[in-house]
Amino acid sequence: MSQLGFIARRIGVAVALLGVTPALAAPAPATAPLPEPLLPTSVLEVPAPLPAPPPPSPTAPPASAGPLKLLEADVGTRLGLRVQNPYKPDKLNDLGADGQVQVLLSGQATRHILWQADFVGTFGTVDANNNYDTTGSAAVLDLVGRFEFHDAFNLWVGRMLVPADRSGLSTEWAIAPWLLPGQFVAGQKPAGVLQGPHGRSDGATLWGQFGGGTFKYYAGAFNLGDPTLSPLYSGRLSLSLLNPEPGYRNASTYYGSKDVLALGAGFQHQHNGWASKDLDPTTKLPVAWADFTELNCDLFFEKNLGAAGVIDLEGAFYKIWGSYTPESLSYFVLASYLLPIEVGAGKFQLLFRLQQAHDRETDDTDALADAQLGYIIDGLRTRIALDYQYSKVMGQTGNAILVGLQLQTK
Repeated sequence: MSQLGFIARRIGVAVALLGVTPALAAPAPATAPLPEPLLPTSVLEVPAPLPAPPPPSPTAPPASAGPLKLLEADVGTRLGLRVQNPYKPDKLNDLGADGQVQVLLSGQATRHILWQADFVGTFGTVDANNNYDTTGSAAVLDLVGRFEFHDAFNLWVGRMLVPADRSGLSTEWAIAPWLLPGQFVAGQKPAGVLQGPHGRSDGATLWGQFGGGTFKYYAGAFNLGDPTLSPLYSGRLSLSLLNPEPGYRNASTYYGSKDVLALGAGFQHQHNGWASKDLDPTTKLPVAWADFTELNCDLFFEKNLGAAGVIDLEGAFYKIWGSYTPESLSYFVLASYLLPIEVGAGKFQLLFRLQQAHDRETDDTDALADAQLGYIIDGLRTRIALDYQYSKVMGQTGNAILVGLQLQTK
């Protein structure tokens, strides 16, 4: 019995060392639950996988499309002051003012059908008869039905900008100089491309873009609102190498928001597109008409140099065929520099532009030079321009000082 007791005591010590409570020990409190025994992995129940979500309906719009933009609005104002004698252009002893307000509305009817309705009001402008509008006038600027099926294929129908050159697709609202190029004589059609009031005309344009606006094409027919005139056919190709320029329009300055190196070429033709100066004494209508054909090319370069500022270089050349057109060719070159230093609310920009045109009738060269100091507060939305303009047109010298203020909501 002594040996059995000794063996029992040795087994009890071993059990105590292993942390196992002997069977004869006191039971655990009732409140402490017993641990569940571990089961082998082979007998665990794995939950069934959830069913895959149903595929989206083929008629549903993509999630990234977002809601339709039923209405968008933009309002802009341009106010100008001109110091020049209109009867003696070389004298700076008279004042003139002009202004323009634009209300731009657009929206979507469906994903692929959009509309645009823009209106303009002006005062102080010069009409085709060289008369100044002092009471003010309002007109339809754009009225477009836009069928946009794909970036590469869009059809616009209505009144819109005539696509021919970069300046025309920028308008005076999106160029660095205060005035568009080609305006050698107030009240006359600008030298270069053929357009209607405010650069618009009634017609249709097929256009598209690739690479988000890296390459764009335009092909349009205009003057369709006046059945007495032959259609004006106008087209353009553009290639932007550094950064794309998406959309129907473009800008001729970005004030350093992106680098641009863009090439463009345009073409226009209209049968009996230009009338002679001689009028029939009875009907007061031109006695003769001639076809109008025009080719142009342009180059635009803008580079943001960081702490060194922003430089712009631009040039365009226009060749014109037509017996009665005032010019046979014209061109302009431009250079500007946006200083990197902020002065008050904005930055100063130095700009120089030279324009020349060959007068078909006199065989002389007309010249127009602008030296402009700009104060850029918020890009194209808020800016001020102070421009000195020298001109020599048809042998007459002119001097003018222009002051302009431009404000836009976006």
